[in-house]
Amino acid sequence: MSAELEELLRPPGEVTLRPVPEHLADAELTKVYQDLKATLAVPWVGVITQAVAHYRPFFIEAWKRFQPSARTYYFERHCDAIRLRAWEEMAGAFDIRPQSQQLTALGYSDRELAEIRATLDIFDYGNPKYLVLATAIKESLCKGRRLGGREGRNGRDKMPRSPICQTGPIPVMVEEHHALSGLQAVYEDIKATLELPFVNSDYKAMARWPSYLELAWGELKPCITTVEYQRVRQHIHEQALSTVESLPHEYFMDQATALEAKLSQDQISELVDVISLFQWLLSGLIINVTHFKLSVTANTGCTAGEKIS
Repeated sequence: MSAELEELLRPPGEVTLRPVPEHLADAELTKVYQDLKATLAVPWVGVITQAVAHYRPFFIEAWKRFQPSARTYYFERHCDAIRLRAWEEMAGAFDIRPQSQQLTALGYSDRELAEIRATLDIFDYGNPKYLVLATAIKESLCKGRRLGGREGRNGRDKMPRSPICQTGPIPVMVEEHHALSGLQAVYEDIKATLELPFVNSDYKAMARWPSYLELAWGELKPCITTVEYQRVRQHIHEQALSTVESLPHEYFMDQATALEAKLSQDQISELVDVISLFQWLLSGLIINVTHFKLSVTANTGCTAGEKIS
């Protein structure tokens, strides 16, 4: 049965997060992290996977079951479609003006601007993949759903994706405990506005250029409370749901399976809250990075209000 399209709402209450960062992972977890990065073709382990990795038996088995689909042409194609839809809809919904003159006035060189764009490209490419992964885990864990794996699909869906794989270096990130007062104020504003207990990797990577992050965030922030923003975000959420519905290989790991993986009922309840929070936030993160990209890219090929053909 297809998932019913649902309104995207933040899970209620506080959520306890215990992420296991890459530099603290032991040999077993490092091996899984490396496989995840190589399969997704990204250079960083998202906070979502770090947070789920705290529930190690579940995380390792969940990734083992999802990985076959993540290696396919279908996964690559549909994640790219999410990225392009975010670009098209954000460009059509908002008057996003280039920041090149402002950044030049702040002293940014062409080399620095190219580095900012390259860093944004990493997250723009990888975030849809983390959204689809989080959506599959949530739909199966929270709703007991079996996803994908049905016959009669396009024969190309199970073909391997492009062999391109960029797993390093990890983008430089400014952690919250290293942020000075001005940057710390931006971080606190991001968390308060987005209703999150932490700062995502994307913003911490952009904080390598603190005056850029302050400018980019300041221009994005007024969009977040608009009807147009919520509409775009809902569309990204619905597209992720549609994508996991037709995964090339079946994914299934419900709460009974989590118990078999030796998680306690309390741990499962925590995990439900964790995965629900991340699945909710990732649609917003995708379109926020899109806004950053549209404003910092001088020649996007899509001016404000235009549609991409």
